[in-house]
Amino acid sequence: MHRFHPLALLVLLALPGCQEQLDVLRPDGSTPTPPPPGAETTYYEDLRPILVEQCVTCHVRGGIAPFDLETYDAAVEVGERMREVTRDRIMPPFLADNSGSCQTFSNYRGLSQEEIDVFARWVDDGMLEGDPATPEPAPVEFPTLPHVDVTLEMPMAYAVDQGLDDDYRCFVVDPGTTEDTFVTGYDVHPGNAQRVHHLIVYNPVDEAAVTQARDLDAADGVVGDGYPCFGGPRVTAPPLVLWAPGTGPTRFPRGTGLQLAAGRAQIIQVHYNNLVPDAPGEDRSTVDLMTSSSASPAYLGLLADTDLLLPPRRGSITQSRTVSLSYLPTSVRVWGQFPHMHTLGRSLRVELESGECLIDVPRWDFNWQLVYWYDQPITLSPSDRATLSCTFDTTERDDTTTWGDGTLDEMCLSFFYVSL
Repeated sequence: MHRFHPLALLVLLALPGCQEQLDVLRPDGSTPTPPPPGAETTYYEDLRPILVEQCVTCHVRGGIAPFDLETYDAAVEVGERMREVTRDRIMPPFLADNSGSCQTFSNYRGLSQEEIDVFARWVDDGMLEGDPATPEPAPVEFPTLPHVDVTLEMPMAYAVDQGLDDDYRCFVVDPGTTEDTFVTGYDVHPGNAQRVHHLIVYNPVDEAAVTQARDLDAADGVVGDGYPCFGGPRVTAPPLVLWAPGTGPTRFPRGTGLQLAAGRAQIIQVHYNNLVPDAPGEDRSTVDLMTSSSASPAYLGLLADTDLLLPPRRGSITQSRTVSLSYLPTSVRVWGQFPHMHTLGRSLRVELESGECLIDVPRWDFNWQLVYWYDQPITLSPSDRATLSCTFDTTERDDTTTWGDGTLDEMCLSFFYVSL
């Protein structure tokens, strides 16, 4: 069993039925205004501003996406596909429902219905070019951290295993800290932007977990070259940093922070995507941490259903568990969540007995491991009961699937970022 700070036991559960994909309109709930009669939607005037703001952080030459969207010709080539993936809210990737029926999130990066309509009208109007002299929209500029106090760096350049479609690798890194401190923000710098699909830093709970990780590293070959770790770090270590392309620098909410023990080694997990053609073969990513000695302590609570028993050849299996939170010493604030399943996962939902939905992921995608920060924190009290539900598809499996870290195992959990 994983061990956490007492407050991390905040929510050990697993929850009920998952609902179908919800339609999401504008964030303010208003209805999109159709264009004037006779107006035609063009690339330069209408589509390019949306692509620059929402898409080209990944779909850029030399980026993680398999093609760029920086020119009219490039957009025309995938116009029909763009209409499909924006209509179905597959892209930009934001898996949680942000409609307001189950919370809203400060880091939401999906499209409004009006923007989705622009993609559809552009294709329907014939993917017109428009006026190339139209002023170019300003590129997205991510804010920077106010200060960087610790930098985590992979021990050596890693030669990505290009024999795998997806290479998951964990690296044990020295934080170089001499005193206990709190991490209050982070910024990830992928060393190979074309292959680094997501990066998670795991924070071992004690030195025994660090030793276990170092042993895994040594057993796999050259020390410092890491070890395979699909699904998690394979040791007891909750996440500290959660990053995917387009995330930008992240600051934890309202002066809160996660504790980093003096000298405690960290584990960087990198998911390398090998489906990008002609990408460099090595990576040495770094992670900048902003720290403080005076932050309000925060903890990672865990909701998990570890009793998974998923029979094979089933198109849809939902497992749920309801847990009383009566063991909480007092009310706590939940600032955000990091849900997690493996490749059989299809949806995940967390709901209180009162009916309040805490998070709903109607269409899970293992390739996009994201953290979701609430617009406003949610208060949980000892009188609450919570349910976590996960739905899976085992159609392609011949054997029963159970909980575990392995490629063919499954998980149903969500980490909660919590403070008093």
